[in-house]
Amino acid sequence: MKEYLRGAYEMHVHTSPDVSPRKCSDIELAKRLQAAGMGGALIKCHYGDTAARAGVLNELFPGMHFAGGVTLNRAAGGINPAAVEASGKMGGRFVWFPTMDSLSYQKYQKEYKGASPDLTGRIFLLDGNGELLPEVFQVIETAKKYHMAVATGHISAEEGMPLIRAAREIGCEAVLTHADNPADCFTTEQQAEAAALGAYIEHCYFTTYYDRTPIEEIAAQIRAAGVGRVFLSTDFGQMKSPYSDEGIAEYAERLETQGFTEEELREMFLVTPERLLGIR
Repeated sequence: MKEYLRGAYEMHVHTSPDVSPRKCSDIELAKRLQAAGMGGALIKCHYGDTAARAGVLNELFPGMHFAGGVTLNRAAGGINPAAVEASGKMGGRFVWFPTMDSLSYQKYQKEYKGASPDLTGRIFLLDGNGELLPEVFQVIETAKKYHMAVATGHISAEEGMPLIRAAREIGCEAVLTHADNPADCFTTEQQAEAAALGAYIEHCYFTTYYDRTPIEEIAAQIRAAGVGRVFLSTDFGQMKSPYSDEGIAEYAERLETQGFTEEELREMFLVTPERLLGIR
């Protein structure tokens, strides 16, 4: 791994234990990142809180920093401020709004993949008038109380942009999760608007590695939002994906070909992640 990536963070990775089979466990991830000279990781799970798991890793791997949080799918009670409070008390750093259980994600599966998902009981953020539900504001307020960032998960841009504006009004950090992913795509203009509102834009190597979003398009979106409002991750953990440390190194190399400097890449792989994780 290149020297400018020393201390970098993996800000989106799925490890076991999990509902689905995963590439590696929390412990194996930590060992690999340590061997690669990285600083730590933000562990995500669609169906379980990862804050306590991160706490164990921090005890086992002193000198590194691991963090977790809660994803507001049905397993967490949906848009549930109580789940956010519990995660915050355990040291959680991120609140992801619904992912696999979001209505918009399930519609994407049906419309673009020809799947036949059950849309019954799926989670949405807007009422019949297109306004955010009261519990969404309660979640943001709770996240702010515990210095957690709220992230869009797999919700649509239609839901995500009002969420970003509400987070700004309340004074809570906000993130567009894998903003370029076709399943919950935010346009380049929406990413720039979110960045102007103070949100951070996440780009994951997953969407480029699996040929969903070309690296040239990723570069253009980063430039539109501004390097200082972007952080980079992999969203790996799938059985056939590379390991996180491999993905981070490869992502950086591909972005180098798009003209990003070592200083810019270090900002997106290390400086901004540390800011979001409360390290600096």
